[in-house]
Amino acid sequence: MRSRWVVLGAAVLLALTGCDDRDAETAATPPVDLVQQPAASAGGACILWDYAFIEEKIGVKFSVAASDQVDDTSTCVVQTVTGNWPDLTLSVVESTSADAELFNSDLKPRKATTLKGLGKAGYRLNSAAKGEHGPTVEIGWLSEAKQLQTLRFTFAKNAKAADVTAMNNKLLALAKAMDTTAG
Repeated sequence: MRSRWVVLGAAVLLALTGCDDRDAETAATPPVDLVQQPAASAGGACILWDYAFIEEKIGVKFSVAASDQVDDTSTCVVQTVTGNWPDLTLSVVESTSADAELFNSDLKPRKATTLKGLGKAGYRLNSAAKGEHGPTVEIGWLSEAKQLQTLRFTFAKNAKAADVTAMNNKLLALAKAMDTTAG
């Protein structure tokens, strides 16, 4: 009987020692540093973007990107980690045979305002808050490289009218900085 107690005592001692070693290993593990991936790492149209570039142009800091590709249309959406809005979406149709006249007559939304000085033809469309999100500012254009490009900024529900007005010029500046040339 005495040998059973010795074996049981040794097993308990070894088990406790093993737990102590695991606790020591866990305590010695360094903290994990989270590294933000660049927007371009999402692929698709995101390869055209950099978070710092977007922030410089429109004054909003984004930290998450996702993309998709359907046929010859590539998209990218950037958001913050704190909520669904604001977000910024870019869509690019790789190439088109449309000219400025066709763009303005058939591709520009009916209520959009024509923009001058952006690609071969361009428009801006502001929309009111809807559902869970706030207002939107959309700029679309036919680039010099014959691509259809669209930028859309969607505000959070609590957006102020002055912020929406200011975003019109900021989004246009971003579009101009992104406009591709033939080549």
